[in-house]
Amino acid sequence: MTQKTAYQRYMRLFVPAMLFYVVSILGISLAKRHEIFPDPVFYGLAIIPAIAMLIWIWGHMRYITELDEYLRGLQVRAVLIGMAGVMAFATVWGLMEEMTDIVRIPIFYVVPGFYLIYGITHSVLMKREGSCS
Repeated sequence: MTQKTAYQRYMRLFVPAMLFYVVSILGISLAKRHEIFPDPVFYGLAIIPAIAMLIWIWGHMRYITELDEYLRGLQVRAVLIGMAGVMAFATVWGLMEEMTDIVRIPIFYVVPGFYLIYGITHSVLMKREGSCS
């Protein structure tokens, strides 16, 4: 499969998943703010945006497997650096939370943090390698 085809397939999954994620987060947040449902209902509702995020993660994994070896290698390196960055940050910050009065960061931010580090790393790798993706 060509890189262009793989990217188009990824975007056909990513865009609806992210739209669903954003709409569900906003809807559930508004419902919570206005206390529309009792608290136990929100335990179930909280899973809804997580499903969209899992679809996005699965789509990204599928995208990586559909690339040629060279581009797959760049993606995997970016993913590994993203994971290492998030794990290092989580370890340091987690220890600081346990031992000091530093502000607590919700675990919710792990995936966005990973994708931020991954995205920056991928851009740097692509620029350094002279590739375009």
